[in-house]
Amino acid sequence: MKRYLIFLVCVIALGFALETFLNSYIQAVFISFMINAIMALSLNFITGLADQFSLGHAGLMAIGAYTAALINKEFLNSEWYMIPVGVLAAAFVAAFAGYLISLPSFRLKGDYLAIVTMGMAEIVRVVLLNWDYVGGPRGYMGIAKFPSFLLSYGFAAILLTFTFLTMYRLKFSWFGRNLWAINEDDIAAEVMGLNVAKTKRRAFVISSFFAGLGGGFYAHHLGFISPGSFGFIISVQILIFAVFGGLGSLTGSVIAALFLTFLPEALRSVQIGNLDLRMIIFPILLILMMILRPQGLLGRKEFNLESFSFKNIRMGKPNE
Repeated sequence: MKRYLIFLVCVIALGFALETFLNSYIQAVFISFMINAIMALSLNFITGLADQFSLGHAGLMAIGAYTAALINKEFLNSEWYMIPVGVLAAAFVAAFAGYLISLPSFRLKGDYLAIVTMGMAEIVRVVLLNWDYVGGPRGYMGIAKFPSFLLSYGFAAILLTFTFLTMYRLKFSWFGRNLWAINEDDIAAEVMGLNVAKTKRRAFVISSFFAGLGGGFYAHHLGFISPGSFGFIISVQILIFAVFGGLGSLTGSVIAALFLTFLPEALRSVQIGNLDLRMIIFPILLILMMILRPQGLLGRKEFNLESFSFKNIRMGKPNE
């Protein structure tokens, strides 16, 4: 309990430090990092733990973003203090969409599942592109935002902590062990009596819920969304976060999101004439990372709050 209190004090102190010493640009980038971390955790849960390759998280994020924006604007009078209600509703809508998608999808696996989820994301984007009520290609504007950075930061910190702790507990529960069994050998898991399709479907619904949560807050963070914000490149970007941190490591996803969100911004000023070196340095770093450490930053290790160290505790209890 003492360590959790220390963590809470650190989060609050960080928020006041960001508010006091840094400008609004850095503050916005930090909020973007927390949204990216939620999306990376969401994908890592289904791809890293259950070994189900999904390329459709941009579509689930779009469903969450548009749902939260519509609910707040059309039914809650665009009141900022009702943002959590819309974001939570968006998460449930995304989870329901994930369930519908999972019904036919988890008869497939591997590359075929990736193609199906990628197709789903593209269908969502095309529907939004042709839906005039939400602005079509012009985008949906006038979405309510929090009136101050501290409120936005506090809500984002709550969402990220809730996402991480929920997945962390699930990872070390009986459900998480079932996912690891499927990850290692799904045929052996089925022979042992595990309902593989049902377990995968549940994992995808949980993953979709948190993708909707991240998408919902994304809409209220920017105040504007458009179908172009949820293209295929966003799904790839979320996948890079998860792979970079280590598939199966939730802590790694958060660290990777922090590093890969701030690195492009740090390289933004590195230019020679009209040549933007950021577009060269960033991919080279990613390639070097994949060559030198293909398992990602942490592999399958997690940060152990009890010992304040990184340990491979994927099959044990969190405090081992």
